[in-house]
Amino acid sequence: MSQHLTLEGLVDKLADGAIVPLGEDQWVGVAEHFPLVDDIDTFMNGKILLVRRPLPQGKKPGWAIVEDPVPSQKVIRPLKNEKEARALIADRLAAYERMWDG
Repeated sequence: MSQHLTLEGLVDKLADGAIVPLGEDQWVGVAEHFPLVDDIDTFMNGKILLVRRPLPQGKKPGWAIVEDPVPSQKVIRPLKNEKEARALIADRLAAYERMWDG
């Protein structure tokens, strides 16, 4: 994400379905606008955060997950609803479990 992307720009990108990478410091700057619903430790690749994401024009909050693909980076992935978000989290955890088992 460009250092100059505003919160409004981030919200618009997520509303368009874009997966948005952020530096850790950028995430800290916007995290307060993404209320935490669940915090899942993968025990392999950081945490997966289930959050509500702001939508343009004050609509009802949407859903997203925030992942740690590499150290000092976050990725916000917008999702349609909580069911879809939790299904993706379950898929991620299953993949990490398979990696752990070798």
